[in-house]
Amino acid sequence: MVVAASLAAAFALADPLDASTPPWTKLRRPLHLPRVSAEAKCPVSRVDRRVDWEPINIFGTSGIGRGPVYPGLGGTGGRLTATPDTQYGGTWAGGKVFWYLKPSYRGRVLIRGRRLDNRQRLGFNGRALPNRELRIEPGQTVFWQGQPPGSRGVPSSVRVRTPGCYGVQIDGTTFSRVVVFTVEIAR
Repeated sequence: MVVAASLAAAFALADPLDASTPPWTKLRRPLHLPRVSAEAKCPVSRVDRRVDWEPINIFGTSGIGRGPVYPGLGGTGGRLTATPDTQYGGTWAGGKVFWYLKPSYRGRVLIRGRRLDNRQRLGFNGRALPNRELRIEPGQTVFWQGQPPGSRGVPSSVRVRTPGCYGVQIDGTTFSRVVVFTVEIAR
């Protein structure tokens, strides 16, 4: 009995990402966000022109990056305008971002990020303190006018403490993408 238990424990340690591993662990890959010097121009991601954004009608009018998951930043291309936190009165500011998921991708999505030109955190939603990551489940969506069949959309608040150059890493089961944008804080 002891030998069987020891063998079972050894096999469990040999493959830490087996079927019993929580699904988010599999998506939590090491971050590969670039560093940007404080003097450098922020390398903002471009709008994906392969997508016909007008009929899709998302908040932000278009998504930036290579997809299949795109942040819509409010019609400003690669700039997010955040406003100070009036609900909790903290030091965080936030701006609405609509995450558009193409119909071709049906799996989970894990989004994490940070400031690229300084050591500042980026968060999502939350209360007085934001969450460190945004998780999008299969089938999770809001519905909107112009939504393509099978696509998904998830609104969120992206929260920061200071303006600057920020990046997010968007991890799905079949891809890992980096999207870069600037944040300004309205006063």
